[in-house]
Amino acid sequence: MASIDRFQIVKEPELKIIEHWFRNEDTRRRMDGMLPLDVWYARVNEDENGSVIMAYDGQLPAGIVVMEFVEERAYIGLIVNPLYRLQGYGKQILQNLRNHPDLTRVREWAACIEEDNQISVACFQAAGFTLEDTEPDEDGFLTLILRS
Repeated sequence: MASIDRFQIVKEPELKIIEHWFRNEDTRRRMDGMLPLDVWYARVNEDENGSVIMAYDGQLPAGIVVMEFVEERAYIGLIVNPLYRLQGYGKQILQNLRNHPDLTRVREWAACIEEDNQISVACFQAAGFTLEDTEPDEDGFLTLILRS
């Protein structure tokens, strides 16, 4: 059973773990904008409005969450470790994150997901997110929202 027991800010050595996830074709295809990881990490790490955290099930890295904070809204991206997909980890990460004491200031969570990524859409919906609009935007993304 999926269980997330802690979150930790991603440090540079953990990029090796995330890099391994990009060997998965679906991860690489959908998240290729993060490559090369070291350049992406340096940019995100300098952004005072952003955060990258690793979700753990015990000692096992279950996924990463990329967040950008704009006032009381958090834009969120999620990559579940390919070994743990379709096991409830994504939903568990999202639910634990929105209840995390350090994130109580967030009043609205937003995720932009490619229209054809129905597994990710279903994951966010299972965690309580709803479609803002049934039609994708001009770039082919659906926006899902969760209000606190």
